[in-house]
Amino acid sequence: MRFCKFCGQEVKDGMSFCPGCGRPCEDGGGAGPGNSFGQAGAGGNQNPKKDWREYLTMENIERYAPVAALVPVVMMLVVGIVGWLFLLLFGYYGLGYTIGRIIVGLLKFVFCIAVLAAAGGLVYVAVKTKDINLVKVWVAPAATVAAFISCLGIAFSWTAVAWIFGLISVALGLEMLSRITILGNPMDSAMNPRVAFEMYRQYYRDYRAKYPTTKDLERAGMASPTSSYFDGSGIELFGYTLLAGLVSAVTCGIAAPWMICKIYQWRISHTVINGRRLTFDGTGASLLGHWILWEILTVITCGIYTFFAHVALRKWELGHTYIDGEPVMPNTGASSFDGNSFQYFGYSLLGGLLVLLTCGIASPWVMCMLQGWDTKHQIINNRRLTFSGSGLGFLGEWIIIALLTLITCGLYSSWGIVRMNKYIIRHTDFC
Repeated sequence: MRFCKFCGQEVKDGMSFCPGCGRPCEDGGGAGPGNSFGQAGAGGNQNPKKDWREYLTMENIERYAPVAALVPVVMMLVVGIVGWLFLLLFGYYGLGYTIGRIIVGLLKFVFCIAVLAAAGGLVYVAVKTKDINLVKVWVAPAATVAAFISCLGIAFSWTAVAWIFGLISVALGLEMLSRITILGNPMDSAMNPRVAFEMYRQYYRDYRAKYPTTKDLERAGMASPTSSYFDGSGIELFGYTLLAGLVSAVTCGIAAPWMICKIYQWRISHTVINGRRLTFDGTGASLLGHWILWEILTVITCGIYTFFAHVALRKWELGHTYIDGEPVMPNTGASSFDGNSFQYFGYSLLGGLLVLLTCGIASPWVMCMLQGWDTKHQIINNRRLTFSGSGLGFLGEWIIIALLTLITCGLYSSWGIVRMNKYIIRHTDFC
């Protein structure tokens, strides 16, 4: 007679897996608990090979499957980001667009199947180990079923279905994440939204304590007069962006250099580095000649020159950026950008691959990587800048920006850019 050393369940001869916990029996025979999994006894295997079925235990399904109730949010973000990336790279036509549609379709299918499997697993656990007459036993399975219906709504563009069932599943999923997955309580335990709320609030407080904003430091009386911050607002950027779009459209793009300078002047004048406010003296007339040349080269090279144009524009912008109030002669090289286009192309290519391979999850880390490269090549009034932000530190901001931009169908983008600028400048200093 054999017994599982993990749960004590009797394991009959010839069985490959324990009927109680599902762990593999790899010894092939022998008596006593020592031989259950080949851990003791003559010829026993001391290090049995892991099998994926080892993790499909009743306990693991019950504890981790409820997380599937939150999948609609993840699916919406991932599918939206991947679709946007392919649309940005290839537009609405060509092989790239077709490949993008196929990949997005496969992602939708994978998400739907994963949530359906989680729902089936929770139903199986309920039937096998719980009192099916209790209503609270079926809360977790019902939440994952609602998540599955929401995922179908996202996959087939049933907007009302996706939102209604998504809100239900996410609300229940947040409570179950704290009660079942984090605290380890059984899924038929009593729901307690208050405990979940307190837990998430504490996580938020810990995160803000580790990554304080400038306003947090000011409230606590810890803000330094030499701190860095960005004090522009989203409504201002929205107004400038709307104005730039209208003027550029009316003038068939001729006024674009003037509108770009207007936005640059707004952004740079609201930037303070180590207590020193910056200023910008570039004009649309001085940018016009460069702009026309860059557009011609971009058309001739079928878009390849875009990477070179970006760096050229950065060089022009930094060449007209100074510290307000410091006597520096313009056009003397006191302010400059010394990064090159090949470096920018390499970092952009690497960042794009990381975002694509991780379905957008690596976006905060990619943003910080690109910003780190850009900032270290900036020189203002003969002072080089440095960036100390991290992907983990920007993660919370990125989630808020992505969700609000998605929910508002892009209207939040101006506020999102300002929010990102605040994070970037807060972590920028003079060397």
